[in-house]
Amino acid sequence: MAQQARETSKGKAARRKTARKRKAEAPKPEGPWWALTLALLAVVLILRLAVNATEPFPVHHGEARIWALGQELSWGYFGVSPLPVWTVRAVTDMSGDGLFMLRALGVLAHGTAAWLIFLTGRRLWGGASGFWAAAGYTAAPGVSYSSMILSADPFLSALWAGAVYAMIRAAEFEGRLWWAVLGGLTGLGLLAGGGMLGFAAGALAYGAFSARERYWTGTGITALAAGAVILPTVLWSLAEDAPLLAVPAGRTDPDIVNLLEALVVQAAVIGPVFFVAIWLALKDRARWIEDWGMRLMAWLCVLPVISVLALALISWGDGVWAAPAYVAGALLAARWLVIASGAPALKAQLGVGAAAALALWVVTGLYAGQSQGLTRRLDPFAEARISAPICELLLATMAEEGAEVLLSDDQTRLAQCMYYGGLSWDEIAIWNPDGDIGSHYEMTVGLQPGDARSILLVSERGAGQIALHFAEAREIDKGVIETHRDRSVPFQIWSIQGFNGY
Repeated sequence: MAQQARETSKGKAARRKTARKRKAEAPKPEGPWWALTLALLAVVLILRLAVNATEPFPVHHGEARIWALGQELSWGYFGVSPLPVWTVRAVTDMSGDGLFMLRALGVLAHGTAAWLIFLTGRRLWGGASGFWAAAGYTAAPGVSYSSMILSADPFLSALWAGAVYAMIRAAEFEGRLWWAVLGGLTGLGLLAGGGMLGFAAGALAYGAFSARERYWTGTGITALAAGAVILPTVLWSLAEDAPLLAVPAGRTDPDIVNLLEALVVQAAVIGPVFFVAIWLALKDRARWIEDWGMRLMAWLCVLPVISVLALALISWGDGVWAAPAYVAGALLAARWLVIASGAPALKAQLGVGAAAALALWVVTGLYAGQSQGLTRRLDPFAEARISAPICELLLATMAEEGAEVLLSDDQTRLAQCMYYGGLSWDEIAIWNPDGDIGSHYEMTVGLQPGDARSILLVSERGAGQIALHFAEAREIDKGVIETHRDRSVPFQIWSIQGFNGY
């Protein structure tokens, strides 16, 4: 026992010595980089909030879905990550349900991610690398787009960035607290989206193949902290027989076109300059092989991206799943360009990003209020244009008919009208003749035979067939709503009552 205690004591002393050495060797923040970064992020934050304040398009179906799920708090939601839902509910309870506040959450989350990227880069390599990484991430076209519409991605990126910073601190042996922080942020990231699995996989691969030293106690603390955070949602999932993550169906036959499209998506998300720089950095092994920070960023970025591209090859998944991995990708690209004297490329990343953001804002402004005269092909938010006009019609008809419930075979329409009309979950129902449970709506608001409530039914084309299942049915209206000059959305509205069963 005494021998074991001496060995343990020697191990702790060695780690403390290594930590002191790393602190001494760590690059000190030089120049005004922190002030420059803060100023840049503040300006971009103000611009993005100002654009969103104009509310240039109606509620998007993803935003409506997150808001709607938050009207009934739960430890989990069928196939939907709960953390964005909880956050939106908490914020809207304090500030109201306006679109500006919903979308401000995404802007603030991306700003937080950028600042954490700066802190990580500054700690590893100095202020210049931290600035260019944060600036390059902020300028990424995918970040500009994501900042205009609420989704899980901004939350996931912020938590990913926080986890990267915590991992750096933990790797410097600054105490067990940072391992617990790393685990807590990883757990929260898993509650924000399945993309956090990419961080976990990259971190484990780094530890297994590239780490300078391994500290299994810290790894255990991280795993326990992450498990404690997600445990309530895991228990909910088991109790409700609901999946923690939504897994889309896919084919198993290789599809090269889909793979090429996924590659284009990757370049569009982070920007073509940084995307190329990431792969050049990997090729330039001599510059990064002795840099543990670059090795870590390579694992955290490349492993998720390669996984998404492999899934794309079999037509499974979505190219944007890898978007949070470009938190690490921005750090890797910026560091390599800084040490490779790539100043023109760094400036080009910002220039391309600024041009993409400006183009996005201009096009979105052109479509605001006059999308009916323009083609849908250039509208970055084409799918959102239908939500306001169709829900205005449906909510007014519900009031005229005295309907108690809105029924649809489209959960998107239900979510949008819940948002615009403030409808509760007791006031909506989903048409689900197959009985398959593939969404939170089908799990919670399916119709039961004998339901005698007065119902307003809306469907694009199938309302007549649905109405046959009710004791009383009367067609109220049908037509199309033009959202663009080349897009019209049909609708059929019926008043029904007395559900006889599927």
